Amino acid sequence: MGLRSLSLILVAGVAALPLAADAEGGDKPKAKADASATVTITAETIPVELAKTPNPVKVITEAQIEQSGAKTLGELLSQFFPGQVLSNGGPGSAASFYLGASRPQDVVVLLDGLRLTDASGLGAVNPNSLSLAGLQRVEVLTGPASTLYGADAQGGVIALYTGGAPKEGFSANTLLSTGTRGHRAGAFSGAYAWSGGWVRLGAEAFREDAPTESDNPFRSTATFLSFGQQLGEETLLTASYRNSYEGIPIPIKGANLDLPRTEFDYDAARESSLRNEQLTARLSTTLGTTFRGELSLGQALQSRMEPGYPTGQDGYDSRRNQAGALLRWEPSAQWGASLALDAYEEFAATPGYPSGTDRAEGRHLGATLEIQSVPVPALRLVYGLRAQRDRQSFTYTGAIPLPEGTSGETTYRLGANLDLATGFRIYASGGTGFSVPFLQAELYHAKQALPGAYERLRNERSKFLQLGAGWQRGPWSARLEASRTTYETLVSFDLSTYDYVNTQDLRIQGLESSVGYHAADWEVEAFARGQEARDLSAPADRQLRAAGVLRRPFFIYGLSGKWKRGPFEASGRFSQSGHHYEYYGYDSTFSAVYGANRTHFSDLAVLGTWAFRPGLSLGLRGEHLLQPRITKADWMARTYDQRNDASQIYGFPAPGPTWSLELRYRF
Repeated sequence: MGLRSLSLILVAGVAALPLAADAEGGDKPKAKADASATVTITAETIPVELAKTPNPVKVITEAQIEQSGAKTLGELLSQFFPGQVLSNGGPGSAASFYLGASRPQDVVVLLDGLRLTDASGLGAVNPNSLSLAGLQRVEVLTGPASTLYGADAQGGVIALYTGGAPKEGFSANTLLSTGTRGHRAGAFSGAYAWSGGWVRLGAEAFREDAPTESDNPFRSTATFLSFGQQLGEETLLTASYRNSYEGIPIPIKGANLDLPRTEFDYDAARESSLRNEQLTARLSTTLGTTFRGELSLGQALQSRMEPGYPTGQDGYDSRRNQAGALLRWEPSAQWGASLALDAYEEFAATPGYPSGTDRAEGRHLGATLEIQSVPVPALRLVYGLRAQRDRQSFTYTGAIPLPEGTSGETTYRLGANLDLATGFRIYASGGTGFSVPFLQAELYHAKQALPGAYERLRNERSKFLQLGAGWQRGPWSARLEASRTTYETLVSFDLSTYDYVNTQDLRIQGLESSVGYHAADWEVEAFARGQEARDLSAPADRQLRAAGVLRRPFFIYGLSGKWKRGPFEASGRFSQSGHHYEYYGYDSTFSAVYGANRTHFSDLAVLGTWAFRPGLSLGLRGEHLLQPRITKADWMARTYDQRNDASQIYGFPAPGPTWSLELRYRF
């Protein structure tokens, strides 16, 4: 069954839901306009309180997004997950998720349920390419989630939400900001709500200099529009549209290790550009007293221009269409069940060297059955099972015919949450995950093969176990979480053959703890995390340095706090990420010296605000306060190579210290 056929069935089925609801009697649950920040809908198909789900989830609220001052999703998550989002330098530059020590391609990003992965890239979304315009909540599920979201979710899910109904009448929020390093920012968002509906809209623009000299600064613009309307008492229709553009200076061509850097390695005019568009719509309704149905549709478009080789610009285009349906049954507070169907198709067009265009297409169809039960008041259990079919096809410039590939996978997940006395709870989950080789990996692999020697890459498969404990009493809270994921088969890039290959026995694991105190006018929280990724199939002295396990800082810790007194508020955060292995050390001349990046990366940020009138506040923000200011001359001379706090990824300087003054008005 293709996506178009499934979409027609889903549309017809959910279009009949309001009619079925009208035919039912009794008191019906109302369609909710939004979900509060204390409820997660990322980790399970039925909304549940965070303290009752067995899945490790963190919610970032609208107030926290605003306070962060972040321009992109990558900047936001680097504050809440230090050391697990690594950036190639300044604003807008390429960044990668290493959520829970997983790989970048193992993290799925959703916008109101729409997947945003880049089909024309290396299997992962660049978090620095995603604007925060219009977002009101971010939920992060750490750990495998293939049972809910299918392929590519072996490391976690980051769900972005544009929010629901504001208060009735008109409201708005404006921001003007200026600062050092060419920082300029302006943003406006407004909302108007009436009985049974609302509309939101807004626009924002940013600019900031690159870490080293460039002809153009980083600049971005974004607009958004969303609305919701009750269709009767039981049915809600919502839709959202976002459009963003980024111009990104990338003067550094490559961070070679073994050769003297020359003018050829640096081009101040070099840059890339990116445009993203996302359109989503959702219809939800209730049927009788126990059923609820939802239909969602969405499309994501991405177009980027990258520096070509040897000159010029190359274009990369990606498109994703998606449809989904969900039926929930909640007969009592003791148990419920849901059936979710989803289908999506992805298309990619990339340069076909030495000429032409390569095209790739993937189609995916999945179904998830999830059951929640409460056998005794203190115990909540979750069972999930998913079946998925995947198909890939290619039109490319290579000489070897690339036949259409099909595959199918079944995954499961079991979870339990136990509430104990005096504020304690214990939670655990385990199951399986999988990924389909991303389109560009399969395409590259086919081009590298010799005639008659091509063999399609196999699907990745993994098993996982997560354990956690939490405690909260009065203003005190504490948390301890452990996780381990073992990849039985995986796809990795082999630096010896310079090709994607199937390997096996990759293990990632982590242990994290935190403790916090939250009083009425002040709060403080500290955390520490240890993690590793290990290739168990490699020799003992190479298990931490194989291509599939690089760039995971081994130890991370941090401290954050906030204080408020009258109209004044101050906050700060500090984190330090320990050493990690890098993509060098394979040359015998340098492996003994540079086999691991033994530097650490510290980050310090502060914010002070003064609300001198109702709705009007002035803020002073300091970011990257421990980073050195690095010039082109410093980079060419390798002045800060292997220096603490100079970069997250070797050879790409982090932004230097930035101070900004921001004026915000709410009405």
